[in-house]
Amino acid sequence: MDYQNENYGGECDFRSNFHDGWTIGYNLHEYSELLYCQRGAGTVTVNGQAIQLCAGQLVWIPPNYIHKYDFEDAAVVCAVFSNDLIPLFFKSLAGRYFCVSAIDAGPLASVLESLPHKSKEDYIGISGYLNLICSQVLKNSRLEGARPTDGVLYQKVISYISSHYTESITLSGVAKLFGYNEKYLSHALHELTGIHFKQLLTFYRVNHAKKLLESKDADSMTAVAEKSGFFSINTFNRSFKERTGITPSEYRRRFAN
Repeated sequence: MDYQNENYGGECDFRSNFHDGWTIGYNLHEYSELLYCQRGAGTVTVNGQAIQLCAGQLVWIPPNYIHKYDFEDAAVVCAVFSNDLIPLFFKSLAGRYFCVSAIDAGPLASVLESLPHKSKEDYIGISGYLNLICSQVLKNSRLEGARPTDGVLYQKVISYISSHYTESITLSGVAKLFGYNEKYLSHALHELTGIHFKQLLTFYRVNHAKKLLESKDADSMTAVAEKSGFFSINTFNRSFKERTGITPSEYRRRFAN
């Protein structure tokens, strides 16, 4: 999983692109995001929930929701934007949890299709478009009672994991480093992401191992494991197979350049 540091801390920041056939692995970031399916169909997975998205539908993804896309046979529009462009969305939540679902775009299809053509300097126009879309989304979405969230925790802890996953880091060590109670940190991360600390750490380590295995360098499996943050070859083999469905050796045979 990738923590996208470029989607953090900006003001009036907006990017939108059209993709014809697109897949992207698990990622999360501080910004909000929307995906509109223009043609075909595909799957959006958000916090572990798989959502089928068909032509003419969109999903709205709030900050810090883990998500991935699989739209190999579809055309989609994706937009990522800083949260200061949609302040009324967060005011409307009033502390409640937004449940992501497929929403019919209806008459807003033309607005969604125009997003990649918008100049990011036109932040007033962009904000107007996003709030118009947001209104449609909120009318057709479910909100649940408040869940404990801590955006600062996310920004600090996830960013730290993404930079130090090859080291011997532990939940207790990270909790101590940032001044959190270990049980609170474990609970908060699970509430925010739907997965536990060790699973989050394994996402990064396995993805790093895959990159090493795809290279021409003939590192031993033990070296690949150590460079990826696994200090036991058995743990490496087991974790890798759980995440990919095949062993590291099989992966190397299939994908090494």
